[in-house]
Amino acid sequence: MTEIRNLEDLAEYAEQQVRRLEKMQAELAGQAGTGESPRGYVRARTGPGGLLQELRIDPTALRLSAEELEAEVTAAVTAAQRHFNERADDIMAPVLGMRPSEQALAELEEGMTKLDSLAADLDRIARQHGLTR
Repeated sequence: MTEIRNLEDLAEYAEQQVRRLEKMQAELAGQAGTGESPRGYVRARTGPGGLLQELRIDPTALRLSAEELEAEVTAAVTAAQRHFNERADDIMAPVLGMRPSEQALAELEEGMTKLDSLAADLDRIARQHGLTR
């Protein structure tokens, strides 16, 4: 960690952390997870928030029963969401010091709230002392 000797050092450290978070958010926005059903009939791609971006169904899958096709779609989407979560963890772990998917959601949200509050406080202090660029 950077040695903080005065408010200017604190402001610089805060700016570095904000840049790291912005880079992390940009990387996350560009990620996608991919998944395939067990029988290979369905492929899915998901993005941030688990949102489905693409779903491909092999035409031969239309011969399956409705229940079988539902299971194939669910499996492909779930696999894509897991893949996205793994990629997101790889991006966030160095910045947050933890793998979010391994933490309880409440703990993660509490940590993010604290980070937001700290960033706002540091920004306010930097402005008060004319340290913004």
